[in-house]
Amino acid sequence: MPLDKYDQIAHLLRRAGFGAHPDEIEQKVAQGLEATVDDLINFEKYPDVEPDEDLVSMLDLPVDEFNRMRGTFIGGLERWWLNAMITTKRPLVEKMTLFWHNLFATSVAGLPDPRQMYLQNENFRGNFEPETGEIMRPNPRSPFPIGNFRLILEYLTKDPAMLFWLDNWLNRKLNNEVGTNENYARELHELFSMGVEDVVAKVPNYTERDIRQASRALTGWTILRGRRNEGTFPRRFFFDARSHDFGPYEHLGRRGGTNADFIFDNIVGHRNPGQQQSAVGRFLGYRLFIFFGYDDPEPEIINALADVFDGAHGEEPYSIRNMLRTIFTPGNVVSEAFYSERAFKAHVKSPTEYIVGALRLLNFDRESGEPDGLSKNRLLVRTLINAMIGMGQYLLFPPDVSGWKEGLNWINTTFDLARFNFANAIATGLQARQGGIDVDRIMDQNNLRGASADEIVDVFARLLLQAPLSSGQRQRLIDYMNAPSENAAENNPRNFVNMKVRGLIHLIMTMPEFQLS
Repeated sequence: MPLDKYDQIAHLLRRAGFGAHPDEIEQKVAQGLEATVDDLINFEKYPDVEPDEDLVSMLDLPVDEFNRMRGTFIGGLERWWLNAMITTKRPLVEKMTLFWHNLFATSVAGLPDPRQMYLQNENFRGNFEPETGEIMRPNPRSPFPIGNFRLILEYLTKDPAMLFWLDNWLNRKLNNEVGTNENYARELHELFSMGVEDVVAKVPNYTERDIRQASRALTGWTILRGRRNEGTFPRRFFFDARSHDFGPYEHLGRRGGTNADFIFDNIVGHRNPGQQQSAVGRFLGYRLFIFFGYDDPEPEIINALADVFDGAHGEEPYSIRNMLRTIFTPGNVVSEAFYSERAFKAHVKSPTEYIVGALRLLNFDRESGEPDGLSKNRLLVRTLINAMIGMGQYLLFPPDVSGWKEGLNWINTTFDLARFNFANAIATGLQARQGGIDVDRIMDQNNLRGASADEIVDVFARLLLQAPLSSGQRQRLIDYMNAPSENAAENNPRNFVNMKVRGLIHLIMTMPEFQLS
């Protein structure tokens, strides 16, 4: 059965963002699906999230002074990003920042200074200029987060965190076969752009010699350090002509070039013999669709997205924006799959989606029409970080350069227990003054004072699950609400209902249906 308009909008806002309150969904239903897609993709019309002034002020600290505050900075950065995902008016920007963080996985653990990770986060959202080391909100030159992928590869390669993470800052001219360090050149091909083999044709995309030759072109792409560095930590890309190999190079069947631009051009345009679509178009089509749609997409979906990437029908080539528009806008084979029953409620939430989605819905103020921002309360921040670690996705600390393994990999006994413990902490442990849920406000704004158990259950199921409960599930939750309690709060009807509602939230957040987006 095709999704109705409400389900289509709810599905879109879960996948292209982190979910929406029923009030927001109703507003978007009235606006229409195509207009909602336009708002998501043309996000520039809405204000960006505000920077955290505490974090910004630490960017200018001398290294010795900053090192005494490293833990505070990392915790603050985690909180700021989670808060941005909860409160943003540009949900697709935050979702794509998360996408790039996993695709171009970089960890604070491998960097000399965690402030470089903050700059990378701003880079992924289009607010950083690596040539100057400056945060610019926005940077009009930046291709991130959904611009030209050819330029995205260039901005990625110049990113200070990436230069250190994969050692390209050490890469210098050696001989006509290879540079002194090929780590970044390898991952540029294997993980960041095309993969070892074509995702449809299953043929090799490149050779070991292609990697070695690419490492030559990437020599001298380094970062300012020491007296030449005008900042307090290494944050500016620097092209060192003295250590650069000016070619020519032999790469992906072509000979020529004097710099890494030759490599980037070859990568985005590369087609394997006999293939109509580029290897990169198929790779990105696959990665974007499994992120937004469902696992194991059909070859025709991958090829359709690759055609958009390649500009096969007259589109601007290499545009991530056009690929996303194809996924989300009705009227093509890709969007038909995206809005299908197979895709609906079939995506296992990542820990980030689980936490952000829950907080966004439960802390939504119906009067202002916006979710509350995250408090800087230390107990709340510690609860969030411990939950992320326990669920297996500690943001800024991916397990390795290949990123997190998603989908069903998020579900196991250990990770499930961490989800349920977080649900208990946020629902019953933290009070509103500590950044927890304001149950009284939810009850008042939904006219639930004096409501029956079944009315309360229906409101919270609609809020959190946004899909019908089975009759058995609904009845079990109603029975829970009606069951007596030995807790002293039962002597105070208001406190008793508050306690019961908190328990109801915990129960819904532990249901299998809540683990799915």
